[in-house]
Amino acid sequence: MKQWVNCFVLALAFAPSLLFAQADTGKASLQIIHADVFRFERTGLREVQYLSRDVLVRHRATYLLCDSAVIDSNIVIAMGRVRIVEGDSLQLFGDSLYYDGQERVADLTGGVVLKHREQQFFTEALHYDLKTRTAHFNSGGMLLSDEARLKSKKGYYHASTGQAFFKDSVVVLLRDSMTLISDTLLYETRLRQVIFKGPTMIEQDSLRIFCDEGYYRIEAKEAHFGNFPEYANGSQRARARSIYHDAGRRVVTLIDEAYLRDDRQEAWADSISLNEFTGDVRLFGNAEYVEGARILRGQQIEYNRRTKSLRVRGQPKVLESGRWIQAMALDYDGGRDLGIATGAVVVSDSADGYSIVCDSFSYNKKDKRFYAAGRNRRPYIALKFEEDSLYLAADTLLSQRLVTPADSFQQIHAWGDVKILHRSWRGRCDSLYFSGVDSSFLLFGRPVLWADSSQLTGDTAQLVLEHKALKDLLLYPGAFIINREVAGVDNQIKGRTVHARFAEKRMRTLEVAGNAESLYFIRDDASGFVGANVIQCSQMEFVFNEERKIRHIDFFTKPTGTMLPVHEGLLRKLEGYLPRYGERPETLESIVVWP
Repeated sequence: MKQWVNCFVLALAFAPSLLFAQADTGKASLQIIHADVFRFERTGLREVQYLSRDVLVRHRATYLLCDSAVIDSNIVIAMGRVRIVEGDSLQLFGDSLYYDGQERVADLTGGVVLKHREQQFFTEALHYDLKTRTAHFNSGGMLLSDEARLKSKKGYYHASTGQAFFKDSVVVLLRDSMTLISDTLLYETRLRQVIFKGPTMIEQDSLRIFCDEGYYRIEAKEAHFGNFPEYANGSQRARARSIYHDAGRRVVTLIDEAYLRDDRQEAWADSISLNEFTGDVRLFGNAEYVEGARILRGQQIEYNRRTKSLRVRGQPKVLESGRWIQAMALDYDGGRDLGIATGAVVVSDSADGYSIVCDSFSYNKKDKRFYAAGRNRRPYIALKFEEDSLYLAADTLLSQRLVTPADSFQQIHAWGDVKILHRSWRGRCDSLYFSGVDSSFLLFGRPVLWADSSQLTGDTAQLVLEHKALKDLLLYPGAFIINREVAGVDNQIKGRTVHARFAEKRMRTLEVAGNAESLYFIRDDASGFVGANVIQCSQMEFVFNEERKIRHIDFFTKPTGTMLPVHEGLLRKLEGYLPRYGERPETLESIVVWP
């Protein structure tokens, strides 16, 4: 009976405060939901409540749980297994709590943990503002999520936006083994995005990036680095005003003043895109790409490092196998070893000593073969000959490298109204072949050559070079030479073959063999021409002096001769006589224009 009375008295003692706490339902007031032990102290109008064992207090929509608490008006001091529950997704844990219900701010200390959706935050001291739903820390903290682990000395977490701000000695470990070390960083938990707001170092395997600003999208594995970041990945180095890195697709994009290099390549452009998975490299704006002996320049370059295929636009200039190619557009298929350049094409080959101008140019690298054609103008090739340029134009030009056990040589084929222009020589034929084996030109199809006032023809003409100068000239069969001293006066020489030998850019001898015949006008310095000498023999040889004049003529095997008056000589024409001086090209324009 006595025990029951003591309990009743104790209940009466506590009854006023319990009834008061539960009855006050104002939104700004604290509401005690549960406590195993409750007592209070009242001094005047001030009341301090002491709660212990399974304490549960509510303030607005927020619940506080702890082992013990002291409530003084709207101030709560809680200790032991402190827990704050806000809504259905945010919870705070700690060893102790100071809560200001009037300001709605909470300060937790000792093993503090904030849990919000998939995020967990750990620190030793945390200030949480329930009005703004923002948690601040200044004594070091770590945020854990499914994708990342973030650490710093200070920062905040905004529960409404899901943004976490980290400052001072920030370290981020991502699920894909990427590490970020930063001064200032923002983590958007909902977007799964890390934003760099200060000096930041990014590391992953051999990847190293240093930047002042940028972001990294964790799920997409996409990153942007701004303000001229420093980029290194193995032997690869890059710089630009901005760099985009797509780790999922293995694509790196450099924007503005872009530069890229590694142990195989070097590139400059306004922007560069590198696909490490496919090997594609794309450059845009003032682009230049170098890989080994290959150099590409243009406004737009697309290049594959594996297949060696390329596409260049915007006045490209390409160095391929020691050969510069300029054009309006250029494509090369590495699988087929086929390149095509179009539009105002200029090709320069310093190794073989020639250049080509055409409208379209097809080539392969292995055989060093090319095919040149023209639409607006006929293609032509320029060769170094006797310290000057020799121009050769045709409807079509083809060249290929000839490989022998001892060496390799270039061959050139020309078809369709071939024309030759040189300071000392002119020429024309239907087709032409040049062999680098003996450095000789072969002219076929009514070939004709002009040198000064002389015209040389034959069924075939052959020019043999030595040290890029004429060494031998051969005409066979049906060789015929016309030397026009003045209009209407043509000296004539014919035979089965003609062989002219040259040295130091001068003709030394001229040998005519096989039914040799000549008609030569005799000149008297005082009275002009005095007659025409007609000679037949099996062979004749002309020997020239240093002034390029005939020193003497030798006739072999029963020569016969007749002296004719001038008027009869003018009427006499040797068989095969056909002057073609009207066909002689005089300018570069005359050999490249379509008829």
